[in-house]
Amino acid sequence: MKKILFVVFIVFAVKLTFSDQLAWITKEQAETTVAYFEDENIKQVVLWCACCDNDRKKLKVKVSKIFYRQTAEPDYYEVVIEGLTERGVFINDPVDLAYVHVKRSGKWRCLGRELGFKCDPCTKAFKL
Repeated sequence: MKKILFVVFIVFAVKLTFSDQLAWITKEQAETTVAYFEDENIKQVVLWCACCDNDRKKLKVKVSKIFYRQTAEPDYYEVVIEGLTERGVFINDPVDLAYVHVKRSGKWRCLGRELGFKCDPCTKAFKL
C-alpha cells in the first residue's frame, strides 16, 4: 500500500512540475513578453503543451492582440492572447509562456525560452 501511495505522489508531483510554469509571472516578465511581440512583430503563435496528456494538438493562432493583466494574486500577472485559430475560432485566453511557441529560423520555439525564462516546454524546436 505504501508503494502505491508513493507512486501516486510521484506522478502527481511530476504533473504539478509541468503545469503552469509561466502562467503567473512577474510584471517585468509580462512587460518583456508584450514588448517582444511588438519589437519582433509576432503575428502568429502555436499553443501546445507537449507535457500535457490531454493536449495532443498544436493550435496555430493568428494574434490580433496581446496584453497582460494582474491576477487574483496581486504580485503576479498573466499574458493574454487574442486572435483567431486556423479554424476561425476567436480566442481571448491567458497563456502559459512555456507552451506558447513562436517561429524563429524556420522552427517553432518555446516563447518562455526565447525570452530567457526558466521553463521546460517538454519539446525541442519543431516544424509544422
